[in-house]
Amino acid sequence: MRCFRSKAGADVLMLDAPADAVLQALGREPAADGIFLPEQIPAALAAFAAFSAPPPPPADTEPEEGVDPPPGLSQRAWPLLELLRAAARRGHAVTWSSP
Repeated sequence: MRCFRSKAGADVLMLDAPADAVLQALGREPAADGIFLPEQIPAALAAFAAFSAPPPPPADTEPEEGVDPPPGLSQRAWPLLELLRAAARRGHAVTWSSP
C-alpha cells in the first residue's frame, strides 16, 4: 500500500499494483517512497494525460449487457491526480511512502 501526502489536500491511499501503474504513467519508476516537487508536477500530469488516452474500441466487439467494465487507470488515479493538481496550484510537493 502507498500513501500519497501533500499539504495541499487529504492523503490518498492506493494498493501497490495500481500505485505502480500510476507512478509509471506519471513518468516515475515505481518505488516505495518518493517525491514530486512542485516544479515537476505539471510534467507528470502531462505525461499521465498522454499515457491514459483511451485506445479506440475494437470495431467488431459489443459491450456485454449488464456487465460493468473494471475501473480503468484514470478512474483509479483520479484522487491522486486531484491531489497533484491542488499541490501544483498551491506550490506544494507531493510525497509517497509505504506505511
